[in-house]
Amino acid sequence: MKRFTGAAALLAFVPLFAAHDASAGIGARLSGALSYVSYGDFNDAADYANREGIWASGATGEVGSIHWIPEFGGEVVVPVIPLLSVGVGGGIVFGKSSYVLQTGLGSYSYEHTMKAYPVTATAYVDLPMLPFASPYVYLGGGAYRAKLTFEESTSGGASTEEASAELQKWGFGLHGGAGLSFDIIPTVRFELGLKWRRAIVKGFEGTRRNPDGSATDVFLASYTDADGNVNFAPESKADKDVFGEGSVDLSGFAFMLGLAVSF
Repeated sequence: MKRFTGAAALLAFVPLFAAHDASAGIGARLSGALSYVSYGDFNDAADYANREGIWASGATGEVGSIHWIPEFGGEVVVPVIPLLSVGVGGGIVFGKSSYVLQTGLGSYSYEHTMKAYPVTATAYVDLPMLPFASPYVYLGGGAYRAKLTFEESTSGGASTEEASAELQKWGFGLHGGAGLSFDIIPTVRFELGLKWRRAIVKGFEGTRRNPDGSATDVFLASYTDADGNVNFAPESKADKDVFGEGSVDLSGFAFMLGLAVSF
């Protein structure tokens, strides 16, 4: 599996535009962050595969976990009263895991991708100024449209079989944090901060394209099968009473960097 840590570290330096001072007028934010998310159900399955699954039988490689991922967002920020402003906007959070298993008979490749699109509202409160910076805190919530894809390919000899699935669901979350802004010019500031988020999305449903070209209605399942294997995968909706339901846990924290501008 490929990890996004290196790329996300660079993406965290995307400019962040905002206005916190009510006297400064309307502002806009374009944010970038390096986020750590729990992503529990998938990571449980990945940890099991590395510890006791097919890799324990002698295969090489590793199923990487999804933890450090990039995040982007944009907001329009409007002053309400002195020291209080409200921002409304949206963004994207995304992560990916992939691996290839080589065997004597062929190969198996797997790729799982998650993209979440939050639509948020946030209240910002300016705190008393420090000699070197302007601190602020914020709290808000939002709706998250999450999309999951699974792609599998099995090859042996001259034949290749491919399958894929796409599932979607809306969920809700809360976020908050604190930061410091440093004046560059009167309307432009450099900002850095920390962000906390609580968001767990459940109830994913979608369609799986089978190797024979047929389609199956599926839901996101997370379960331990009769052989003790831990699974995180799309399963037929007809088997909802058999398999446990999975979730996508985006809860965690983020490091924010950027610039702030007011109009």
